[in-house]
Amino acid sequence: MMLEKPIVDIKIEEDKNLGAGRWLTLHELTFKDPSGQERRWELCRRARRTPIPANSTTSVDAVDVIAVIKGPLEETASKSTPTHVVLVVQYRPAVKAFTVEFPSGLIDPNEEPAEAALRELAEETGFSQKAGHKIQVLKTSVPIAYEPGLTDSCSCAVLIEIEMDEKELFNSDSRQAKPEDDEWSLQVIMMPLKDLLQGLQDLQTSAGGPSKLVLDSRLYLWAIGREMSA
Repeated sequence: MMLEKPIVDIKIEEDKNLGAGRWLTLHELTFKDPSGQERRWELCRRARRTPIPANSTTSVDAVDVIAVIKGPLEETASKSTPTHVVLVVQYRPAVKAFTVEFPSGLIDPNEEPAEAALRELAEETGFSQKAGHKIQVLKTSVPIAYEPGLTDSCSCAVLIEIEMDEKELFNSDSRQAKPEDDEWSLQVIMMPLKDLLQGLQDLQTSAGGPSKLVLDSRLYLWAIGREMSA
């Protein structure tokens, strides 16, 4: 498929720092559109940024971990179908509510996205290869934008498969999460993949509605995509 208009190079003529906090900085960009008109745009950046690779214009700051659970392979079956997805619920001050979302986190210096995904999965949920769980990285996405109208932060989505029977899955003693101090509110939930979209909406309602529990946009769109492809 081709675009109606070609992608053109846009040069940023000025990148002005407007202020900084502990975790974020505010900037104003000045550039010219193809007609020559000067334009300005404000954005926020992470104060701690992963260096931009030499062959790219995009810095990947974080990973989103899509971890699905499948049962052990039956002797008579050639393929086991995933049954659950691992999610986290935590308080997000920016929206003044709790959110349900994929496990996620920042990439450490000199760390590959897949390595960061396995580390974050272990820290936030307790699922870990070191703990003896059967975990496999299936796919790592290209850099994807979080909210390009607000920030230049990009992430990689990492698809991970965990093999575990249902009895072990809901045994919290088999998982030892080690969340960071600012993740004081974090709790882990295993949502059934069957009717996931409805399950998320029911969870939101049972928690008191959208003023209490907000559905993360990436998770919500993933659930819609699953429903549409069923």
